[in-house]
Amino acid sequence: MNMYKMNILYDNLMAMMTMILMITMYLNMNLMMNKMINKKMIENNFLEMMWTILPMMMIMKMALLSIKTLYMNEDMFKLTTINIKIMGNQWFWTYEYSNLNNISFNSYIMMKNNFDMMIMETDNHMIMPFNFNINLLISSSDVIHSWTIPATNLKIDAIPNFINSQSLMIMKPSIL
Repeated sequence: MNMYKMNILYDNLMAMMTMILMITMYLNMNLMMNKMINKKMIENNFLEMMWTILPMMMIMKMALLSIKTLYMNEDMFKLTTINIKIMGNQWFWTYEYSNLNNISFNSYIMMKNNFDMMIMETDNHMIMPFNFNINLLISSSDVIHSWTIPATNLKIDAIPNFINSQSLMIMKPSIL
């Protein structure tokens, strides 16, 4: 549900920016092609007011959509039922399920040539239950790492001394 709302936000913002681009291109082309321009016109209060108010309204609309989505994302943390702490290390990931009797394990990359997915296969897989609110807390112990679930288009950077968090809910049972 959360990713759905992020996609709607992205679509709305892209539509607004495309509209602004098209209007700007039309006006520029119109000014270049029009030979009947009054070069002595110094001021036009209505025009100045409109090109001040319209961009402000567009920016306010974008800000309100972004803030609404941001707060909806924060509300997911209140509904969290499972916290998964993920720590990036030099050659492996450490996973800890804090709500489930502190279960923790390390996941190492399997380096074999016969896998379909290069360096994406591990010896221990992280298991995420479906229809539960999951809060991922991601950090690193050494350098910046990139943690991802390709099937959900989720990519989070693990940065040393900084905790990135992401809430999500898997809607159907599957192997991610």
